[in-house]
Amino acid sequence: MLSANVDEKRLRAVQKALSARDSRAVWCLRGGYGAIRLVPGLMKMKRPAVVKPLLGLSDVTTLQLFLLEKWKWPSLHSPLLDRLGRVVNPHLAEGPTGPRPIPPAAHVEELRRVLFGEESSVLYEGLRWIGHKPGAQPKVRSIKGMLTGGNLVTFASAIGTSLHPSTKGRIVFFEDIGERGYRVDRLLEQMVQSGVLSVKTKAIVFGEFTEGREPDGTSKVSAVIERFASTWAKKCGVPVLTGLPIGHGEHQRVVPLGTVADLDWKAGALSVQVGSC
Repeated sequence: MLSANVDEKRLRAVQKALSARDSRAVWCLRGGYGAIRLVPGLMKMKRPAVVKPLLGLSDVTTLQLFLLEKWKWPSLHSPLLDRLGRVVNPHLAEGPTGPRPIPPAAHVEELRRVLFGEESSVLYEGLRWIGHKPGAQPKVRSIKGMLTGGNLVTFASAIGTSLHPSTKGRIVFFEDIGERGYRVDRLLEQMVQSGVLSVKTKAIVFGEFTEGREPDGTSKVSAVIERFASTWAKKCGVPVLTGLPIGHGEHQRVVPLGTVADLDWKAGALSVQVGSC
């Protein structure tokens, strides 16, 4: 059982990191379960004069959502710092259930270049447009909009809170771990019925959904996403693509959040601008 004292310490640590004048970025060591409990305290915080990127994924999505919706700050959906440590010390990859994936060198270099301002955009190719009849052609080739999203469960948990997310005029992406098909279906339906996803959503791109297998060892997540794309999304005219190399597994390419993205859904390519911090 976590005590209130633990949350108070975590809140102070986050506030100090965001306000510190001797740092230019905030990089989360772990996923940060419980970040949603810090939101009421963060809402009382004055927006710092200096914008700095927040790096992380999983429950860090809550903090990134706060930065975007309340302070209009861009951030970076990226590997957690403990994962990068495995590159320096391979022993850190030894987990209780087996070796944890070590990030590919190319992804680490890409992250470094983005973080140090050496790249103005990040390109993701090989995406697949789903939910349409074979041979169908998109009415328009390119879609532009601010990119938002992150971890599916964490993003959806903000519904009805002070961080109630918006996807109006935006491209949104989702990834997750350990969620079975019926849970993914439930979360997507919740976002549809709450209005978070609507005809005003520019496009939805799905990354990797690791683990979350059924008792028989199969996965129904892909079928759920395909059904979502061919029913609600198709009816509302919202393009759905899959194949974004983002998730909790081996592929964790950096994704700029809160910046302009250009989705060429015919070519299956997504280009995202790197925010200026």
